[in-house]
Amino acid sequence: QSTGWTSLRFGKMAEVDKTNETELSHHGVKRTTSTSKKWKFCSAVVHDYTQQEDQWAYIVETFPTEKAIRWRYDMIKREFFSDEVEVKIDNKPFANGAMRECFRAKKLSKFATTSTDDDWHLPFANVVAKKYFKESDRQAYFDDVKLQMDAKFWAEEYNKANPPKKIDIMQMMIIELAERPNRPLYHVESIIEGDYVKYNSNSGYVESNAEHVARNTPQAFSHFTFEASGHKCMVVDVQGVGDLYTDPQIHTYDGEGYGSGNLATKGIALFFNTHRCNVICDALGLSKFDLTVKERKRTTTTGDGKTCLRSGSMSSMDSEGKSTADRDVFLDSGIDEDSHDTRDNRVCAVPEIRLPSTGSFGTPDDTHDRAWDTEELKRSHQYSASNRRPSCVAAATSSREREDIPRTDDNQGRKTEERATILGQVHFDLALYHYMGRFEEDKTADNVSALFHLKTAADCGLSIAEFTLACLHLNLFHDELRELELNVNLVSESEGLVHLEKAARHGNITAVLHVAQAYHHGLYGAVKDWMKAEKYYRKYTEHSSATSDLETHEPLYQIMAKIAELYQHGGYGLDKDPLKSGELYTEAAEAAMSSMNGRLANRWFMLAEEVWAECDE
Repeated sequence: QSTGWTSLRFGKMAEVDKTNETELSHHGVKRTTSTSKKWKFCSAVVHDYTQQEDQWAYIVETFPTEKAIRWRYDMIKREFFSDEVEVKIDNKPFANGAMRECFRAKKLSKFATTSTDDDWHLPFANVVAKKYFKESDRQAYFDDVKLQMDAKFWAEEYNKANPPKKIDIMQMMIIELAERPNRPLYHVESIIEGDYVKYNSNSGYVESNAEHVARNTPQAFSHFTFEASGHKCMVVDVQGVGDLYTDPQIHTYDGEGYGSGNLATKGIALFFNTHRCNVICDALGLSKFDLTVKERKRTTTTGDGKTCLRSGSMSSMDSEGKSTADRDVFLDSGIDEDSHDTRDNRVCAVPEIRLPSTGSFGTPDDTHDRAWDTEELKRSHQYSASNRRPSCVAAATSSREREDIPRTDDNQGRKTEERATILGQVHFDLALYHYMGRFEEDKTADNVSALFHLKTAADCGLSIAEFTLACLHLNLFHDELRELELNVNLVSESEGLVHLEKAARHGNITAVLHVAQAYHHGLYGAVKDWMKAEKYYRKYTEHSSATSDLETHEPLYQIMAKIAELYQHGGYGLDKDPLKSGELYTEAAEAAMSSMNGRLANRWFMLAEEVWAECDE
């Protein structure tokens, strides 16, 4: 268990370090932090519960003892390890969801020296075993455990920050019934009883109703994981009894792993849309996420607690294919065998928004290649419970001294802008959601908020946001937020060129081409500079040569011919070089010939001969 907790799984969870005076005095133990007194306290509580009647006693007399292999996950080594245990499992489920069914079971403690009836009747022997209705990929069982144990790691990191209330995430394991045909697998969790509450979902829902006022700890925990991981992940879908949580979901910055409930930066954006920093966020030093005044005034939550999937279709499964009814099973040992969870456990689909490309090639249809700042990702290991990366853009992107630049007289003390592309993608996703009218009752676009988050994403150094903002200033075609417009008083050609160059510098290939043309022909208020034009044309060819998909861009041979033209005439800061021009015309001609464009090829072959003739002269 996490430091400071003794979780008594049969209906009691005591926080040993901070338990109240009444609880301790009831058991005849004075409040103390000594280990011996803590154990006395725990022993007294255990004794109380061993005197209670075992409501699952029928399992001991009715079902045989089976040897099983228990699989547990080591969060530090990030691998599974196994040992042998003895179990007894009811053959009739007492509750079920759409994908899994739950069975009462008993697991003999490893501390027991013999398998006696008394050992089976210990309250801690009672567990819940879950298995999928249909035959499922065995790996799915292990993925489920990995998700929950990774979330448990973040709970322990949260506790290290010394919050007012410590939290824990239930231990989940797998048992493999080796003596049965096909060696079936079951998920196993200890049982708890109490008021089961879903505090937030993976799509922005926050629990707050007449029965349950929105609690601070679960929301602060989700916010904490985003900063402590250096923006690389966030634990959501926080639910359970008190501050003992189970079945969470993890969003990762790139959407990799953790099943279809991992909504990547879209899910993180939905969390921050409804999250309002509370006293615990402040106590932990978490920074406030940038929102508009209108957003901060909004008090309604998003959704109704349903779990959203990446598939874009209605489903009754949550992440990793788990039934939402499974997680809401009443783990009270007194449930009637024929009763089921009657709460609304439907699952909704997250609205599909076509994410823009922020990849180095800038292909609009490529939604997987994102231009994350590689240096930013390398630095992610620096962030932890004690050294967190802020959620506030101003703090996350503040200038800092670069450690990878050797100190010289020329660059002594040089500082560079810090990019925060993951945070930028979160803001860009929010811009898209506002543009779609996701958060408005009448579903109309909130262009003010959309523009705010677009600008904020650009401030983070996200290339697609920088390019889109440049297009708004320069009246260029862009594939995202097409109908979004800037106020005429805010349109600035010079600012547009600045954003265009930033997007080009950060790898947006379409921006690279526009910048090259700007310096070639003096567009967008740029002064002709053929040296810069040649550099950006070269950058375009270097990136474009790595892909054959150039349908949305100018053909590579056209760009090579433009560079040849620059060297043919020279000027505007670029020296004339007929020899290099002829070589480039020849390469362009050969490429055009390969593309079955003989007319252009013949023209460029002739130009190559002309410039080479100048060399002879």
